[in-house]
Amino acid sequence: MTMLGRYRVDSLLGEGAMAEVYRAYDPDIGRTVAIKVLKPEFARDPELGARFLREARAAGALSHANIATIYDVGEAQGVAYIAMELVDGEPLDVLLQRGRLPYERVLEIGRQLAGALGYAHGCGVVHRDVKPSNILLSADGKTAKLLDFGVARIGEIDAAAANQHLARTQAGQLIGTPRYMSPEQALGLPVDHRSDLFSLGVVLYEMVTGKVAFPGTALATLAIQIAQEKVEPIDRSAADCPPGFRFVVDKLLAKKPEQRFADGYVLEAALAREIAARTEAPVGRRGIPLRFKLPATLAVVTALTLSACITFGLSHERKALERMAIVAGRSTATFLTNNAAVLAADNAGLPADQQDWSALQAFAVSAGRDSGIRDLVVADSNGVVRAASNAALVGTRYRPRGGEAVLRSGALQASAAPDAGQGPGLRFVQPIAYAGANFGTVDLVMKRDALDAALDVAWASMLILSAVVMLVVLVIGYLGGAMVARPLSRLRNALDEAAQTGFELRISHRRGDEFGAAFDAFNRAASAIEGRISHRPEDGAAMAETRFARPAKRAA
Repeated sequence: MTMLGRYRVDSLLGEGAMAEVYRAYDPDIGRTVAIKVLKPEFARDPELGARFLREARAAGALSHANIATIYDVGEAQGVAYIAMELVDGEPLDVLLQRGRLPYERVLEIGRQLAGALGYAHGCGVVHRDVKPSNILLSADGKTAKLLDFGVARIGEIDAAAANQHLARTQAGQLIGTPRYMSPEQALGLPVDHRSDLFSLGVVLYEMVTGKVAFPGTALATLAIQIAQEKVEPIDRSAADCPPGFRFVVDKLLAKKPEQRFADGYVLEAALAREIAARTEAPVGRRGIPLRFKLPATLAVVTALTLSACITFGLSHERKALERMAIVAGRSTATFLTNNAAVLAADNAGLPADQQDWSALQAFAVSAGRDSGIRDLVVADSNGVVRAASNAALVGTRYRPRGGEAVLRSGALQASAAPDAGQGPGLRFVQPIAYAGANFGTVDLVMKRDALDAALDVAWASMLILSAVVMLVVLVIGYLGGAMVARPLSRLRNALDEAAQTGFELRISHRRGDEFGAAFDAFNRAASAIEGRISHRPEDGAAMAETRFARPAKRAA
């Protein structure tokens, strides 16, 4: 076959149980499409061909990012065909031949397919043949497309408008691939949208485990397995699969339709929650107990905050104390300069042999006894030391102290002392000015012992305060964690016991906080679940055995 109506048939893409798919070209709009036609043995059945076209037209109304678009449905040369979107990618069944997929990728593919089924079901279309070969992954592997609504039918929600035109599935007639059928399909019972959800659960199981859910080969064996037997637990083949996702797949594979998800959108939301849970910070297998984790977290945050505050506070306090020390030093230097100015001016006008600097030396010695002054030197205009707190310097040439910076701009500069063991000081150099003339220099070094002691006291005070705050935070954090951990432990224990007692227990409490509300919610849920269990005859024997084997408990 080279032409089918206006379509040029290029090559065979694949075939299924009922139809063949060809790559074709539509010259009217210059588009490459996929043409699906019934196999000759099925095409001879007028009823089957009419239903094939009728249901394809119903699927042609679907427009969703994860559903292959149907462009045209018709009949040419006595052959019914469907022209649909040709997706560049790889069928899921081919990909699964290479082994299981990471559960993270399965979650994303499942979320897309659930949304597609939810949309189709909302439009009244049930697929009834969800299987890996009908799921195509794009070339980048990120987008899934659901193909082949060729065996779909208008759902019950649209039955009123379609009951004059659609033939219902006869009892015992199997439509869909046997390995992926739902129990109701395998038993020949009427199906609805929840049948598609079961089939999708079978596909997800195979994707995450790398194994088929129902390994039977004969049709009768498969029907029994699908209708009655449970699948092998997922964690035996995929230990990395999280329990939340295992629950989703198990719920999809429930034998009774009412026990599955209500629709595709609910399933999509459940898978989206599992995807979001992957972004949570990983913890150890059991994790750090809350009563230790909470204070540790608070301690780290508090320590960082205190460190920033202490650094900022001490920096400003240091600058303030240094400014005070500089102001005091300059005042002292100015006072000494003013007192030395008169004596220096008197001696400057006399011959060298008549000059008398003894009074100035006595003043310098007296000033040097001040506990705040480390060194004092007074030099005349010729650079000769005339007075000093260290008498050995008198009469020598004045030389600035080595390694000490002069405080001129107001910025504090610590310097090494010229005399070993005396420590750094604050050096001030001022000219001796009198009547507009310069008569020498006063070089004063103030001790900074008091300044350093004040800074040490401030630092020690901050450390003590920080230690007290950290201790208080740790205690509060521990007590707060314990206050949260205890009610959580009660709730966890109640949930554990509920699984063994059929929810025949309640949590007694007098709390009026959020935990009290959680306990009340548990009690309401337990009442509802216990009531449902007690009204299920098939569970009566098991519940009776539980009641006689273990009395009901009340959580204190």
